Amino acid sequence: MSRNKKSKGFPFWIALAFVAVAAGVGYFALRQEGGSSMRTIEELNPEDYYKDANSLRGNTYKIDVEIDSALGNSPSKGRLFSVILKNGAKGGEKSVLPVLVPVESGNLTIQKGQHYLMRVKVVESGLLKVEEATKP
Repeated sequence: MSRNKKSKGFPFWIALAFVAVAAGVGYFALRQEGGSSMRTIEELNPEDYYKDANSLRGNTYKIDVEIDSALGNSPSKGRLFSVILKNGAKGGEKSVLPVLVPVESGNLTIQKGQHYLMRVKVVESGLLKVEEATKP
């Protein structure tokens, strides 16, 4: 006479594997958005910026950029770079913007051709000051 094996319920290892997969998917989803600090920030519209940058003063935006070139360096204010927007303007034109990386961001090593997701604030004279920069 053979005995039937009783089911002990849902195997623990399946539940553990499900939790690990869910955690991995969540991590990569947040990473693609540039982390939780930039998910809700509006993207900068280059046409609005070109039309009247001073009207945007005080606002914070996110920009997805590639470093174009270094424009200047001030020991008291920081480094000035030109960047190319990855999403560009309508019609496929390149959108080039000036960004100031302040002295407080001294640990940020920026080189031509690097890709960054930046949170910028429009300050006096319409200049974009970097508040946060991460490599996607």
